[in-house]
Amino acid sequence: MKKSNQSKGRKGQKGRGGYNTAFRRRVAQDYNNGDRSVWQLSQVYNVPAQTISRWALKFSGELAEQTTDAPMTEEEQKQMLVLQKQLDDLKKKLEYEQMRNFALETMADLAKSELGIDIRKNFGAKQPKR
Repeated sequence: MKKSNQSKGRKGQKGRGGYNTAFRRRVAQDYNNGDRSVWQLSQVYNVPAQTISRWALKFSGELAEQTTDAPMTEEEQKQMLVLQKQLDDLKKKLEYEQMRNFALETMADLAKSELGIDIRKNFGAKQPKR
């Protein structure tokens, strides 16, 4: 029998690339589908659990892009429109409050610089003892 001259790497293990990409993706997809735990997949595919976890993280972005969303129902479309309107209203309110806050800050700065009145609260001030 002839021995292979190929190096097996650290502690007699195969080097990187012992599994092809299609196999890695399939195992990662099985894990991300949530049908089985890492330990179950480890025993089924005879791959270390830590390796499966690493593959799941690596391919999670690709697998998420591959999933296609089902078209929305009419009820979901109506709800989406309502939520979009609420979002737009909240954005307008936020913009208004930001402008209002800026105006109040400017007034406080002017009161201090021109009138010498500090109208901001000093939360760090100690209360007098009675």
